Amino acid sequence: MNDEIVYDRHEEEWDECLNNAEKNKVALTWLNQNDTLDRWRHNRTYQIVKPIIKLFPFYQWLTVGDGRYGTDGNALNLMGAKDVFCTDISDSLLKIGNAHGFIGNYAAENAEKLSFEKNRFDFVFCKESYHHFPRPHIALHEMLRVCRVGVVLIEPDDQKISRAPLRFIVPMVKKLLGRKVIRDNHSFEPVGNYVFSISKREIEKIQLGMHRRYVAFNYINDYYEPGFEFIDLNTKNKSEKIKILKTKCIILFRDLLCRVGLVSPGLLASILFKDEPDQSLLVALKNNGWDVVKLPKNPFV
Repeated sequence: MNDEIVYDRHEEEWDECLNNAEKNKVALTWLNQNDTLDRWRHNRTYQIVKPIIKLFPFYQWLTVGDGRYGTDGNALNLMGAKDVFCTDISDSLLKIGNAHGFIGNYAAENAEKLSFEKNRFDFVFCKESYHHFPRPHIALHEMLRVCRVGVVLIEPDDQKISRAPLRFIVPMVKKLLGRKVIRDNHSFEPVGNYVFSISKREIEKIQLGMHRRYVAFNYINDYYEPGFEFIDLNTKNKSEKIKILKTKCIILFRDLLCRVGLVSPGLLASILFKDEPDQSLLVALKNNGWDVVKLPKNPFV
């Protein structure tokens, strides 16, 4: 039996971002705080935690899997977070982000074995990195260990277990039209990882397994095409304006389909609380679209 832990090739990927001319051109846009279409996309996701930062600006945050120069940490800072510590399994790009004044404190950290003491931070923020981990549940429990209040997890929603109507209707229509129906229930990314997507049910089970009763959910839909990193939102170029309009319309349409329950969202945002959250925080979250769930109490504990 092979017990060796096989990680993806992110460290090699970051090296290529520095040494490959084409990849470096894209990577440098991550340091760009200007109004590009790609930055707009990511900012839409980051805004989901703004109610927390607005209410508690001096909370301490830890970012996990933040290897793109610390873009997550930078976004939290720009929204008003005063104390952010950025981490990734490799610090090759984090060093550069720090040297450019893009981020402050940083370190190379393996999410499955964080070096910080218990309750070191108020919140841990992990955006689109969890699905890269070979043992994501171990990483999540580590994130919960080092936080005092909770973990914010933003990851691809597991479409394969969705009960949304279009999940079943689209394959049926394709079959009736004689088109090929792809039934691949698993996916992998070029960097080498299996895409470990999440679901509300899975998050609730993780909480209940540790006798925790509070969790909050929200969602984000997105759309991306290569080259968005180089499109200015204020562009005068007609074809670029069309791409911007197309992107916003697709996202708006997906949001509408989600609201009426026809499809599941692209990204599921979850907050796993360690204890009952502050009442002012619960109100702020609910007022900003979060669904706060109080899970059942275990009658045998």
